Amino acid sequence: MSQRFALAVLCLSFGFLAPAVPSQALAQDLDITLTRHGELLKLAFREVVADAAHLSIEVEINETVKVPGTLIDSRRGISVVKASSLGEFASESDLFRCRLSGNRWQPARFLHYDKSQDLVYLRCEMPRDWNFPPIQYLREMKPGQWVISLRYADELPLGVGVLGALPRKIASTSGYVGLTVDQSDDGLTVREVFANSGASRAGLKSGDIILDNENEPVTKRRRLSQVFAELEPGDWFLLSALRDGEPITFDVRVGTSWNMLVDRQEMMNRFGSDVSARRSGFRSALQHDTLLHPDQCGGPLVSLDGKLIGVNIARAGRTDTLSIPIEELLATIDEISLD
Repeated sequence: MSQRFALAVLCLSFGFLAPAVPSQALAQDLDITLTRHGELLKLAFREVVADAAHLSIEVEINETVKVPGTLIDSRRGISVVKASSLGEFASESDLFRCRLSGNRWQPARFLHYDKSQDLVYLRCEMPRDWNFPPIQYLREMKPGQWVISLRYADELPLGVGVLGALPRKIASTSGYVGLTVDQSDDGLTVREVFANSGASRAGLKSGDIILDNENEPVTKRRRLSQVFAELEPGDWFLLSALRDGEPITFDVRVGTSWNMLVDRQEMMNRFGSDVSARRSGFRSALQHDTLLHPDQCGGPLVSLDGKLIGVNIARAGRTDTLSIPIEELLATIDEISLD
């Protein structure tokens, strides 16, 4: 074991590398670079990052937002990005580009939106001179093993952590759209749209008549409630409404209610960290304790030998980061059309 790697083990095991000074001075003068999330630990994994750096990409939508993404299949150019990070509802009509290793921007097209996993699948045009080895996957994991999170064009890990829980279903929490409706002979009519809600930002107004998928007025509150009940905070969905006799489609992002905002603020104050708006309702996710910020989710999670374990999808708590396992990603690719 190299000296650098041995020091990293100490950092990971004890949280920091303690200098030989009294505890009072340590509390006052602890160098952040010596903590578990500091540079000393990350330097020990530089070679792993170099071997797996091509898995980490950036995704751009409509020449505006750039967010982290992960290359899943280099032979077919399939990548994924966290859907709720895109800033708008994604569909086939959107313009995508993928920034591959080596600062190479390549056009990409929309393949699939997986709402239950908060992922958008893309197919990127791979460069003809792409010479990286085929991507290797780690399908079998054990709690306690080390995991490494990557960031595009960074020589050091975004973070290093320990796997805490194997893939499992993450229970749903309630989303908040921000409107009330009246039931009439014309259908469900919007009565009130609350300020700063997803409905308000999408452009819905009082008097709009809610339409179903066939552009027919929705007549039962229960039907609308069933649709909303399936939505998670951070989800995007299309809502159609009739306004002045003309159908209009709105891109609505589900938010959190005031009570949930208060709970989230309490969590931030208690733990000193932010959490992802969408952090629940995943049909399968593994858990590790790497410290990531919500806007850093979407990138790859790899093992010590550079194999792809999954995609970081949400910061769920002070020491909880959720990732979609590679088995789920590959199974979804098998189900979607790649034509």
